[in-house]
Amino acid sequence: MHIVIIGAGQVGSFLARNLSTEHDIVIIEKDHETAERLKESHDALVVEGDGDSPVALEEAGLAEADVLLAVSGDDKTNILASTLAASMGVRKIILRVRDHDYRKYPEIIKNADVSVVNPGDIISEKIAGLISSPFSWKTETLALGKIKLFKLKIEESAPITGQRLADLGPAKSWIFVAVSRNGKITIPTGETRLKEGDYVFALGVPEVLHKLKQLFGVVEETVRTAVIMGCGRLGRGAARTLMKEGIKVKLIDSNSEKARQAAEELEKVLVFKGDATDSDALKEAGVDSADYFLALTGDDEENVLSALLAKNLGAKRTTVIYTKPDYIDLLETIGVDRAISVRLALANEILSLLHIGGVAHIALVEEGRAEVLEFNITNETRLSGVSLNDAHFPEGAIIGIALRGEEVIIPRGDYVPRPGDRVIVFSLPEAVKKVESILGQ
Repeated sequence: MHIVIIGAGQVGSFLARNLSTEHDIVIIEKDHETAERLKESHDALVVEGDGDSPVALEEAGLAEADVLLAVSGDDKTNILASTLAASMGVRKIILRVRDHDYRKYPEIIKNADVSVVNPGDIISEKIAGLISSPFSWKTETLALGKIKLFKLKIEESAPITGQRLADLGPAKSWIFVAVSRNGKITIPTGETRLKEGDYVFALGVPEVLHKLKQLFGVVEETVRTAVIMGCGRLGRGAARTLMKEGIKVKLIDSNSEKARQAAEELEKVLVFKGDATDSDALKEAGVDSADYFLALTGDDEENVLSALLAKNLGAKRTTVIYTKPDYIDLLETIGVDRAISVRLALANEILSLLHIGGVAHIALVEEGRAEVLEFNITNETRLSGVSLNDAHFPEGAIIGIALRGEEVIIPRGDYVPRPGDRVIVFSLPEAVKKVESILGQ
């Protein structure tokens, strides 16, 4: 496919790199230095210019494009480019819009071929998922909400520590699909023994969480209070989400204007002006007694430092957002409880909306070290009617769960996919192409 991407920031460049292995990518980027760097680092045609410029769009071949990803940091540029693309007949348009005010004017984005993604909404959903399952390091909603992916840490005192997976008995409503040890992800077998410090990825129905809590020896406390560092769009959006869950929220920001705006918008939220790394300011906001502290500013370093300080002051749990991919391993070792990658969350949403190659849903895991893919089985699917024993499914991938109507199936060797089934696959990058050739369209 011919895909045009407007904006080569964290999200745009990440998508370009992941999509360029199988598709023709053209990137439009207005910053000269960034454009020159992309020409060296990405397998893509780079057009230097404004994303809403007819000249740049023509040079990028927009009229012949199958997909437009308008993901620059400027809402107006993205909207205008999407409007032009729709008028040219581009079949699939995904539009990134950060400002919620545009929702007041639906006629601006009224084309049925345009899918709108809002970073604030996506991050708020991720935060809500972590709040609802506090002992999970990450959550991902799959199969239209019927299945969840949990990332869980093996602590020294966990009952599951040292056990073989085969000793846990046959899986019925959940399954461990991967183990991350020292930053390396592998697909486990029945002989795999879980060690202290391992992270495991579990697929299962949402109701299975209480069973996993027993295995991990977790005793959770109800989240009643939260302090959010950052009064920007993400902070305000998260505050609204937590308030709907009945959580008492306080906000803090060093920027007077942002703090004022948050106080005006959120009448039931106490807003404080203070520095993220000032212990007195954090104490004034009640961090020392908070059940949750969330650092949601646009500065990775500030988020990490404020979370560590909040933890030291007494906050029970901390969550940070980050944009730099190298932070993922660091955050898991220095004491930050939870971390959400802004670019990965947004990229996953966009990739899922593309529906490329018969994939119904895709989620990149751990900055692309693994992928979760969903496929709808049809009469044309190679694996339809073939048992897994005879499928020659690649190493480095596992069909974790299959859905047949309302029935949840943990596939074993005798599982035979039928048309109408929906299968969820956990795959390492080197196995993805073979998985798609077996299960894709």
